[in-house]
Amino acid sequence: MVEIDGDENGEEYVSTLDEYMARVEEVELEADLVLGGDEGKECTYNQGYMKRQAVFSCLTCTPNGDAGFCTACSLACHDGHEVVELWTRRHFRCDCGNSKYGQSMCKLQADKETVNSENVYNQNFKGVYCTCHRVHPDPEGEALGEMLQCCICEDWFHELHLGLPPTLQFPRDEEGEPTFDELICKSCVPQCPFLFKYPNFVVAPSAVPDASADHVEIVEQANGSGIENGKREVPEENGILQVDSALQELSNETKEDSVIKQENQSTKNELVANEDAVYGHPCGMKNEGPTAIIQPGQPLFLLRSWRTQLCRCPTCLRMYSERAVDFLLDSDDTLQAYEASAKRKRDETRAQIDGADLLKGLGHVQQIELLHGFNDMTSQLKTFLAPFGESGRTVTSADIHDFFATLNQKKRRHN
Repeated sequence: MVEIDGDENGEEYVSTLDEYMARVEEVELEADLVLGGDEGKECTYNQGYMKRQAVFSCLTCTPNGDAGFCTACSLACHDGHEVVELWTRRHFRCDCGNSKYGQSMCKLQADKETVNSENVYNQNFKGVYCTCHRVHPDPEGEALGEMLQCCICEDWFHELHLGLPPTLQFPRDEEGEPTFDELICKSCVPQCPFLFKYPNFVVAPSAVPDASADHVEIVEQANGSGIENGKREVPEENGILQVDSALQELSNETKEDSVIKQENQSTKNELVANEDAVYGHPCGMKNEGPTAIIQPGQPLFLLRSWRTQLCRCPTCLRMYSERAVDFLLDSDDTLQAYEASAKRKRDETRAQIDGADLLKGLGHVQQIELLHGFNDMTSQLKTFLAPFGESGRTVTSADIHDFFATLNQKKRRHN
């Protein structure tokens, strides 16, 4: 079997079976990582508040966004509805069929409590995200950059709405790939002031290329002064550019920036001081000083495995619990753990079924003949494709048809 496609010039080309199957494998893997290896055969309600699972919301049944359900219920109970895929949620129990759905019963698990009091819902359950409250995917929002999820509130944010100043962007390497592992949005940072004492956890935002907060561009102007289209305009008086005036304005703004930084540092110190006053922190964490990388009003970008380095003394454990962030200590809470578990389930399933369904029901002789025939076809296909690879010539559908025609002729002669 081959896949026949077309390029932008209308010319046909084909891909090998291996290439086609590789693309199918990639799509299936992506789905498995989102669903956590859940095949959607059973409602997860009886498993209680799961550490992490794929969750969906139905705008047809609960437009207020105050309910969610598992993969199986999305298929069995909400097929044809306006369903929102929320990716994964922590500590969530399937709501499908409870009191929030009125008279609609769950088709997979009828006996459910009226409500799941420990479930947490946010605006995502209404199908909107970020501080801009836009839907996703949103073609008009593509210019707002990549969407990132906060590991505390689990809302999603556009890159340009993270709260970074115009001169900064989320940490990237030279190839544009993120250099951090998890994000805490600016609204959730005050919930975690203890992180101010862990400077080694935090990755500093990257500078936007060719951006400078202190850059002044002199532009001739007939009247007035100000900033327009991102450029600082220098006032002109009697045909003479008043550069001194513009530089004085810049100096004043620099002083204002300095005052703001001092206020931010004071806010940071106050948060840390309050934390120390409440909990005392008789542990190693007390020896770590606040870091300048962490700025109030901005998000935090955290390195991989930062959670494993959090202090676990009795005082800190009580603090995490009271701040409702004790899930940070659970290694199974992270998306990396969730995806690793999904891959293990996928590999186990594939190991069980690989070849089994194909050979099931065949006698021993038929199995041997089938395997020999498959190996023979594979060998001949490689031989057939080799000249194309050496010459760089495109394999067309006509070439593939010729190959199988020749293969059938050999088979008839053999028989």
